[in-house]
Amino acid sequence: MTEESRSASLVLGLLPEIDEITGKQLRDSVLEVWLRAWRSSAWERLAEVPKSVDLPSRRTLTVHSRSVARMSAQMADTVTELHGVPVDRDAVLAIALLHDVCKVHEFEPAPDGTGRWSVRGRRFQHGFLGAHWMLEAGMAEDLVHAVIAHTPHSTVLPQTQEAVIVHYADFADSDVQLLDAGQRLFCKRRP
Repeated sequence: MTEESRSASLVLGLLPEIDEITGKQLRDSVLEVWLRAWRSSAWERLAEVPKSVDLPSRRTLTVHSRSVARMSAQMADTVTELHGVPVDRDAVLAIALLHDVCKVHEFEPAPDGTGRWSVRGRRFQHGFLGAHWMLEAGMAEDLVHAVIAHTPHSTVLPQTQEAVIVHYADFADSDVQLLDAGQRLFCKRRP
């Protein structure tokens, strides 16, 4: 597949929540990061990148990212409406959509058509590559921080409302999938 066929329209078709970001510059940056990750990866089809190599292949990265984005946006709306806590909805959507973009490189296609850990995936902390690409795209440090802090592998705790929301939305979506697969939940794991 050529770089041209790894198009923005295909990414937007898989991640339509990108279009919910009202700020054009932020929306364009989120799309740019996804395109960069995909075009420089070993994956021909973005829709085939797994959410986790330990889950059934039907659990894909793009569907997980969409779910986390939707849950995060609803959480942001709820805490703003009911608690009066100001939350930047665009920031929440951007963080949620990019929190696992690094998995496009952390995993690679296996000979049997599933995914497996790549050398990069074994060498770099989860979230690092996504944060790096976000910085290169000129994205705000609060957004980059949230992507680094979303994972239990990070030594950095979420320090913004937006980072906290995406952290918990990601855990909720992940635990639903783990429970469905009969695996140990994140909420029961200790570092």
